[in-house]
Order: sequence, then C-alpha cells, then structure tokens
Amino acid sequence: MTIAELPHHPTATIAATPHRWRPTRAGILNIWRYYDEIFEFHRGRLLLRGPNGTGKSKALELLLPFLFDASLRPHRLSTFGTAERTMHWNLMGEGATGATRVGYVWLEFENLTGRDEYFTCGARLQATTRTTGVTPDYFTTSLRIGTDFTLTNSANQPLTRAVLADTLGEHGIVHASPSEYRAAVRQALFPGLSEQRYEALITALLQLRTPKLSQRLDPGLLSSLLSRALPPLDQEDIAELAEGFERLDQQRERLKALDEEVDAAKKVAARQKSYAQRALRKAAAELISSTTRMDDLTRAARRSEEEYESATKELAATESSLAETTRRVNAAQSAIEGIVASEAYRGGQQLDELRDRVGIARRAAAGQQAKATEKLATAQEDEEKAEAARRDIDERTERVRAAHEDSGLKARRAGLTTTHSELAETLGSTGDRLLQAAVTSRLEAIKTVSRALDVHEKAVDARKAAEDILEEAREKLSKANENREKSASRYQVVVQEHERALLRWASECRELHFAEPAELAGRAESETDVLAYVHDVAELVVRTITLEEARLDGERQSTEKRREALTVQLERLRSEVDLPPDAPPYRTAARENRPGAPFWRLVDFAEGFPAEQRPLVEAALQSSGLLDAWVASTDGTVTVEGHDAFADGTLLAPAPGGSLRDVFRPEPGSAVPAERLDRLLSAIAFGETLPEEHPAAYGADGTWRLGALTGSWEKEDVSHLGAAARERTRQRRIAELSEELEETNGEITRLTEQLALLESRRRAVAVERKRLPSFAPVAETRQALDQATDRVTQADSAVHDSLGKLIAREEDARGAQHELHLAATEHNAPTSRAGLEDLGSAVESFRAAAVGWLARHTELTLAARTAATLDSAAARSAAEAAELAAAAEEAAEDAENLAEKLRAVERTVDTDDYNQILEELRTQRELRDHLRTKESAARDRAVGLHTRLGQLQERRHEDAAKRDSAVEARDVAAGRFRGVAVGTLAEDAEAEVALSTSDGVTATLRAAQSVAAKWPVVPHEQKNVDDALHRLREVVYETRDTLGARAELELSDDETRVLTAVLDGVRISAHTLLETLKSEAGHSREDITERERELFDRTLTGDTRRQLAERIRQAGELVDAMNARLERVRTASRVSVQLVWQVDEDLPAGTKEARQLLLKDPARLSDADRESLHRFFRERVDQAKEDNTAATWQEQLAQVFDYTAWHRFVVKLDRSDGRGWQPLTKKLHGALSGGEKAIALHLPLFAAVAAHYQAVPGAPRLILLDEVFVGVDSSNRGQVFELLTSLDLDLVLTSDHEWCTYREIPGIAVHNLLTGDDGDNAVTTARFVWTGEGWADEDGE
Repeated sequence: MTIAELPHHPTATIAATPHRWRPTRAGILNIWRYYDEIFEFHRGRLLLRGPNGTGKSKALELLLPFLFDASLRPHRLSTFGTAERTMHWNLMGEGATGATRVGYVWLEFENLTGRDEYFTCGARLQATTRTTGVTPDYFTTSLRIGTDFTLTNSANQPLTRAVLADTLGEHGIVHASPSEYRAAVRQALFPGLSEQRYEALITALLQLRTPKLSQRLDPGLLSSLLSRALPPLDQEDIAELAEGFERLDQQRERLKALDEEVDAAKKVAARQKSYAQRALRKAAAELISSTTRMDDLTRAARRSEEEYESATKELAATESSLAETTRRVNAAQSAIEGIVASEAYRGGQQLDELRDRVGIARRAAAGQQAKATEKLATAQEDEEKAEAARRDIDERTERVRAAHEDSGLKARRAGLTTTHSELAETLGSTGDRLLQAAVTSRLEAIKTVSRALDVHEKAVDARKAAEDILEEAREKLSKANENREKSASRYQVVVQEHERALLRWASECRELHFAEPAELAGRAESETDVLAYVHDVAELVVRTITLEEARLDGERQSTEKRREALTVQLERLRSEVDLPPDAPPYRTAARENRPGAPFWRLVDFAEGFPAEQRPLVEAALQSSGLLDAWVASTDGTVTVEGHDAFADGTLLAPAPGGSLRDVFRPEPGSAVPAERLDRLLSAIAFGETLPEEHPAAYGADGTWRLGALTGSWEKEDVSHLGAAARERTRQRRIAELSEELEETNGEITRLTEQLALLESRRRAVAVERKRLPSFAPVAETRQALDQATDRVTQADSAVHDSLGKLIAREEDARGAQHELHLAATEHNAPTSRAGLEDLGSAVESFRAAAVGWLARHTELTLAARTAATLDSAAARSAAEAAELAAAAEEAAEDAENLAEKLRAVERTVDTDDYNQILEELRTQRELRDHLRTKESAARDRAVGLHTRLGQLQERRHEDAAKRDSAVEARDVAAGRFRGVAVGTLAEDAEAEVALSTSDGVTATLRAAQSVAAKWPVVPHEQKNVDDALHRLREVVYETRDTLGARAELELSDDETRVLTAVLDGVRISAHTLLETLKSEAGHSREDITERERELFDRTLTGDTRRQLAERIRQAGELVDAMNARLERVRTASRVSVQLVWQVDEDLPAGTKEARQLLLKDPARLSDADRESLHRFFRERVDQAKEDNTAATWQEQLAQVFDYTAWHRFVVKLDRSDGRGWQPLTKKLHGALSGGEKAIALHLPLFAAVAAHYQAVPGAPRLILLDEVFVGVDSSNRGQVFELLTSLDLDLVLTSDHEWCTYREIPGIAVHNLLTGDDGDNAVTTARFVWTGEGWADEDGE
C-alpha cells in the first residue's frame, strides 16, 4: 500500500495541548501472535485498523485498560465482557510453541511540561501448560523501553523477574502485588484521584471499549457512569463530621461497655444472691445445729458423771475380794513347802537326781554323734570341691586354647595378626601394654579416615540440604500453584455460590421477574454487569407499573369526571321541580324569557283517560317532536336566535271526530291562554288507532302522523305529561343517579386501591433491589486469587535461588570425596561409614578377645593354685571326722552305764509311800494354782476397774469440756450468724433480717430460725456453699475484665466469704453495684440521644451542608457545560443529545424536599424544616448502618452525603420533529438509525470520561473505542471527533475500515495490522500519520 492510495479530507484546526501526561508508545512482546510490536501514538492518538482476525481488539484488551486495572479477570480483559479468552489462552493459545511462555505488555507516557520526563508501566506475564493461571509481575519506571533498556536478553529471550528488577534498579520497581502496582499507577498518572473514582473511570473506559456499543442501551448504567464523574465531597469535612459521629460511637461504645458492665453485674449479683442465701442458710443451720448439739452434750456430761460414781463403788468391792484370795494362796503355798521338807519326800529325791543324770548323759552322747556326722559331711564336701577344682583346670585349659584361636581369627579381621603373634610369645609379662599400643594405633588410623568421611558426609548433607531446600522451594511453588488453583477454584466456587445466591434471590423476588435467570447468574463475576442487568429488569417492571399506573390513573380521572357529572345532575334534579325531556340536537335557541311554554308543561291527561294508553300517547308525542315543541302564548310568528320547534293550532283546521282535546286538559296556571291551547288540541286528531283523514293525528297505540311524516314509539311509563308524572320521573331519576354515583365511587375506590397496590409493588421493587446479594465475597476471593498469584511468583524466584546454591554444594561434595579416598588408601581402611564402623568393631572385638584370652590364661594359673589348696583341706576334714566318730561312740557307752544304774536303784526303793506324798503335793499345788488364777482374775478386774475409772474420769472431763466447747461454739455460731445477717450479705440475698449487733443469743437464734423457715429448700451443706462460692468466683473471674475498669470486686478472707465492690473508693454490695451501674447506663443513654441531636443540628448548619449545596450547584454547572459541548453535535437527521440531571424518582419520599432545603439559606430554615432534614439524614444514616456496606464512619457518611446517589442522569434527544426533548428510552433508542444510536450513547459517555479527567488536570485523558462509530456517517464522525478534540481526549481506536482522515482530528497515528500469507501467523503493522492536513512520514512531518 502506498500513501497515494490513502483517503484524504480537508484541513483541521489543531487545538492547544495542556501540560499533562500523554501516551506516546505501547508495546506487546511475545503474547498471542504479537512477537515484538511497538505502537507509537501521534499527539496522544492511535488507530489500530485491519481486517477481522488481525488482532485489533486483542491488542486493545492486552493494553488498556488492563495496564491501569491490573486485573486478569477474563470479563475485564475481553472487549465483549466474556470469559472465553483468558490471559492464559493469550499466552499459551495461538502463537505458543513451548511448555512455558513469557511475554510483556507496556505503555509509555510523556509529561508535556517540556522536562523530557517519561513514565512507563507494564507487566511481565508467564504461563505454563501445567496450570491454567498466569503469573504477572507488574513494573513502573521512569526509563524508556528500547532507549534506556530492553525487555529481552542477549539471546532475545524475555527478561526474568529478577533480571528485570536489576535492570530497572533505582529508576523503577517491580511491584509485589497487583494492588500495589495499581496504586502506583494511580498516584503517578492520576494524582488526587481516589480509588473509588479511579475504579469508576476504568468502568467507564470498559464501557466505551465495548464493540457495537450503540446496539445496547442501559439507562441505569449510563446514569451511574455519569454520576460517578461528578465532583465528590471534600473528605476532610466529612472526616471532621465523622469524628463527631465516632465520638458519639465512642459514647455508644461506652454505653455498650456500661450495658456489658450491667450484664456482668447482673451475673455477679445473681451468683452473689445464690451464694448469700446459701451462706445465710448455712450460718442459720449452724447456729440451730450448735444449739441442739449444746443441749445434747450437756445431757451426755451428766451421764458421764453418774457412770463414774458407779465405777468407783464397784472398784472398792473388787479390791476386798482380791485381799481374801491372796490370803488363801499363801496358805496353800505353806502346805506345799511342808510336804517338800518331809523325810519321806527327801528319800525319793535321790532317785530323781539319778534320773536327771541319765537324761543328761544321753543328751551329751547324742550331741557328740551329731558333731561327728556333721564333720563327716564337711570332709565329703571338701573332697567334692577338690575334685571340681581338678575338672575346672581341665575346662580352663580348653577355654584358653579356644580364646587363643578366636583372638587369632579376630586379629586377622582387624589387620593385627603380627600383634597376636607377639602376644602369644609374651603371655604373662608385657602382653597388656603391647595389646593396648597396637589397638590404639589402629583406632587412630580409623579416626583419621572417619574425619575425612565426616567432612565428606557434611558436604553430602549440605548438598542434600540444598536439594531439600530446592525440593521445598519446588514444593512451595507447587503448593503456591495449588493454592492459586485452589484460590481459582475457590473463586469459581464463590462465583458459583454468588450465582446460586443470585438465582435464589431471583427466585425469591416477587416483582422482579427474570426470564433468563441463567443470564443473571452468568454475570456473577461482574458487579457492574449484575447491577446493569438487574437495572434493566427493574426498569421493565417499573415501566410496566408506570404504564399500568397511567392507565388506572386515566380511568380514575375519567371516572372522577363522570362522578362530577353525576353529582351535578343530582344537584340539578334535587333543585328542579320539573324534569324536562332530553333536548333534541337541533334545538339551539334559548327558551329563557320566551313567551309561552313547551307542550309537556301545558297539559295533563284528562281524568278517565285509560292509564295503560297514557305511556303510548306520550311516546308518540315525544317521538314526533310535539311533546317538547314550543307553544307561544300569542298569535303571530315568534322570532328567536337559533333553532327550535314550534306548535301552532291556527295552522290546522279542527280535526273531525276525536282530537287531543279528548285526551288532555290544560294545567292550572298555564303560560298559554286556554283558548290557544284548546285550538291546538282540537286541531290534532286522535283515535284508538291512527285516524286516516286528518294531516296531524295520534293513535292510542303510540302511532302518529304529521303531514307526510308518520311514526310510532312506546314506553313503559309517563315521564313528562302532568306534574305528578314529572315528579315521579324526577325521583326515579334521582334514585338511578344516586345508585350510579355509588357505583362510581366504588369504582374510584377500586382504582385507588389498585394504584396503591402498584405503589407498593414499586416499593417492593426497590426493596428487592436492595436485597441483591452482596458482591463482597467475590471481590475478596478475587483479591485472594491475586495474592496467591503473587506468592507463586515469589516461590518461583526461591526455586531459582535454591538451584544456584545446590550447584555450589555439589562442588564441595566432590572435593570431600577425593580427600576421603586418599586417607582410606593411606591407612588401608574402607571409605564407607559402615566399613569403618565394622573395622573399628573388629579392632574392639580383637581387643576384647585378646583381653579375654590373656584373662583366661591368668585365671588358669590361679585355678591350679586353688585346686592344690582344696586337696589339702579335704585330707584334713577326713581326719577330723574320724576322731569325732570315736568320741561319739564313747559318750554313748557312758550314757548306757548310768541307765543301768538307775534301773538297779529303782528296784531297791518303796515307791507307794512316795507316790502318796507326791499325790498330796500335787493336790496342794492344784489348789494353789486355782487360787492364784482367781487372784489374777480379781487383780485384772481391779486393774480394769482402775482403767475404766480413769477412762470415765477422762470422759467425764471430756464431756464437760465438750459441753463447755458446745456452749462456746453456739456463741461463736450466733456471733457468726449475727455478723453475716447484719452485713451486705443479707442485702445481696434479698433477705429482711430483724437483727442488730447488740442482740443476744436468743434473738439471734430466733432470727436464724426465721431464715431457715424462709428458705427451707435452699441447699446449705458446705459443698453447696462451696459450689456457690466456686461459681461466684468463676463469674467474678469471668467478669473481671468487664467490671475491672469500674469496680474492684473483693472476696473477704473471713470464714464466710463476703463479696463486696469498691466503686469510686466506696465499698458497696453487689446489689448496690448493679443498681448504680443501671442508673449510669440510663443517664448515658439519655445523654447520647441529646448529643446526637446536637450533632445533626451542627451538620445542618455547618460546612457539610454548605459543601453539599455547593457540590449540587457545581454538578448543575458541569452538566450545563457538558450540554454546551454536546449542542455542537447534531446528526444529519437533526438529532441532538442533551443530559438532564434530576432527583431520582425511585428514592424515598422527602429526598427532593431535603435537596431543596439544603439549597436554602440556613437562616431561613424553620423548626419544621430542620426536623425534616434531621429525619432525612437520620434515616439515611440508619440505612447505611443497616446495609453495613462501609467499615468506618467516614465511609458511611460519604454514602449518606453522596448527593450523586440522590440524582440520576437522563439522556434526552431532540429529533427536530416538533416534539422537543424526549427521554432516551429503549423504545426510542430502538427507533433510531445506527448512526443516531451511536451518537446518542457515545456522547454522554464521552462527557462522563471527560468529567473524570477534569478532576485530575495532569492525567492522561484516554478514550478507548473498539470498532469506532460503526454506522455513523462521515459528517457526524467529523463532528464527534471535533467534540473529542475540544475535550482534549487521547484516543485509542480500532476499526476494520476507518482511516480517521478528518479535518477535525489535528493528528493521529494509524497502525495498519498485517498478517503473513505464507503460513506465518505473526501480526505486524505499518504505521501512517495523519496530521489534520494530510499524510506525513512516520515522524509526523
């Protein structure tokens, strides 16, 4: 293509450019089929043109407003607002060749102050085939791409994140998150623009970027975009006002704290009440119980005294009996002693002595024999030990041999064979030292190799740690990817939940009917789309309601008019006497003040005329016109103005036969003389049927003839002839009209109710719209997804760092392995840890075996010596056993000789007398023993009585002491109850105890009994009191944080723990604390109400009101300025656009009134005005708090005072058809041509975006248009471009046919997109520059 072929239009006038940021270049690197393309603007304007499929819209969605928005959500990327093509698809779809792809997009802006200052913002995008997400790295810099640095390395590969950060250095930053980048772009290019207005600007740009925008009309969204462009309130004033509300909130928080303190005090008071009742009941029970115990112990003390006196008497009787028994024991003992001293007893005593000697001899012989036997056993045992020692020597000799062989084997394993041989030669001398030296040397060699192995293992461990760190980093990357996937899944789940919530909400809506709920759910990812869609549905419902309201209101107005007519008729009928027939249409002349009267007023039926014929006669008269014809009172012609019918009897000859004279009689007081009336009646014939002869005739059957005209009629009743008939007709008509009026009133009531129902439906629509599910969860999960994406980027950097460290650790491991092999070779040792451990174990095993071998050799020598000793001991034991056996035989022989001697003496002694003496001795001894037993029993009884007497004496004293102690305990219990009852515990227990500290025991006991009677079922055992005290302590502990700031709760250390509170230095009961806090909370609540009113009063007269009024006026001026610019554009069909800013009709009643009051001078506000404004803002504050859409008071008040929400923009069109300005409705929009639609929708959006930029004079002023002005003719395009130029807007346009060669455009760069025809799918561009006068070279010259 050559420049000569380009279209050309006349010259344009170039507008001056203010000092601000302006786009200069944009670039796409390695994304989709753009491999490295740079788009250069001319004077801030750029057109991307080319056939469909060349990527015009793709370039737009990759660049703007993405690089302002930093959002990868598909519906914000796509120019069509769909989710079909994600950024992942842009990277890994068309144009991708590998598993991973990295690309860049960027925008460059120049500051027009002339300081050669630039600002570049961009994004590094990375995707892989393993995931569906994209890892973005956003950057900003003052450097210029291609001039100061490039985005590829020497291998023409896109820079990594780390290299990009190093390249930017101090001149830029790679941002940690999308939100940080977005804030940096906003602060650099749009300083002073709040995040809310920045988002509104991006939304407006997204709307303008929508292809074929003119085919869709969304009045609600259009109004929202325009409203967001209006200047906001000064946040400092709102912040100052918010401080007042925050202080009020602090008071509310204090009140809340007070309420919490009251609740806590209630808990404490309740627990204290329970504890106090139990403690009082326990103290009362203890007093009652101690009194009862005192009485019981007094009786027990008396019994103990009586038992003691009885025991004393029994002891005296027992001691007397004991003395008699002792005397008899002594007598028996004397008799025994006499028998023993007799000669007969002494003669037999020698025999007893011999018997004793025989017994002793026999016992001695047995003892000697036992010693001999024991010694023989010892000798046998010694012999056995000697034999065992000899066997042990043989065994030890074998073990020494085996140990020698075993140690030799282990020496070979340990590499110490020479050492073993040397040990065999030096057994018993220096073997131990030789063994120790050899083993130590060998172990030291092992340690040397082991140290080298340690170094190697540490290096391996370090390498393993580096591998683990790398693996951990990879796991973190994997987890980060998983988390990102989970976040993406969670996002999808939340979106799906939001979709379900939307579907559920849609199904619950009674007024808003969604024909395609799935379409609503499909917009769940975009709050703007959902709101727009809901707005459309709501508008349809509201429009239907409005149409129905209009119809019903029209019916009601028509019915009200009918009611008014009926009321007028009724009033007339009630005020009139006669009811005339309906006037014929031809009668136009007035009859007032005319001489004469109508025929019906002059006559009445003659008496006797048949009643059944009267209605037919009146019908015939009425249908022929005679009934209402005027009868003049005088002869001659009557002149009137207008038209009327007259009856004159002089014009006819009298009728032959019957006439109307037979039918009627004149009414008394008639206005027409009787003669004239008689002449008239006589001139008209009458018969049962219509007479034939006369020209004017009437029949009784309702027929009539007047000349050539004949006719007939019938009616059921007489209405006009005769005063009585007319009165009946009037009353009947009044009744009919009254019934009709009642029906009409009922109809009006029904219509009013239907209108009220429609109004309730309108309110229901507003309520249902307010109940639209919140978008906050979707936004939060989207933010979480963005954060997860940031973490993936961080984890990926960690993987790269860990890989570098692993390579270094690998080098260290190889060096340590080389040193290990050198040491192992030098010391003939293995290189493995197990081998070294085995070798060390073998050395230790050899050492142990050698030590055992040497020890066994030493043990063998010692065993030989022991065996010799045992042989000698066995010989000595055998000799000693033989000697003891001989001595035992000698002792047995001596004992037998003495026994023989005893037998000889027994044969020589008389044993009968001696036996008699022995019998007597036995008897006395038995008597003595019996008496001694009796004496012992009496003595024991006496001792027992002494003991019992002592016990009784002790018990007597104990019982007396217990009695005294019980009295004292009773007094203590009485004092304790008295102390508890007269303190705060009784107050907390809500008990009335009539007792003072000076009352005695009796009064105290009565008070305790009254407490016991008051609470008979209150548990008061110690465990019950302890449980109540434990629960009291728990609630004190639980409420310590709540009550600690106000009161100090203390439990006394007394036996009965009493809870008190120290409030403001005064000790009070829990009950008093509760009442005090309740009183404070009530006063605080009243104070808050008063301060709130004062705050609203200050608001209504302060800076906020003035600023609101000023903003409303400024908004009006801004709208006027917008309209002044819009007036310049009028289509070829003379269509013009205008914006109207008006109070939103859907808002609650009172909004318009409040707006007017805000614009009113505060000094002129009445009390009623102030109350109205107070109520208006109070309701809005309450609604904002109820909606809970703001976190702080400043945000809530910003919503309350958001005057833009009180208004709505309406786009109006003037089609020059005589109808004037009409609202742009969907119906009107549908009737417009394609070009008119484009004009009608684009111009307001241009005005909205320009208004946004007006708030930030130094910002770039971009407008994005995809498929620019499709259907708009060239003349209108020129006008629109002239408007864009006058608004000083920067342009990014796409088109498949447009070249923008209009004189109204003072300069634009055109990039014509090209794709190869040889299979190469890369997109390239050819750049042209339009200067407003003609085509120039690429530099714009």
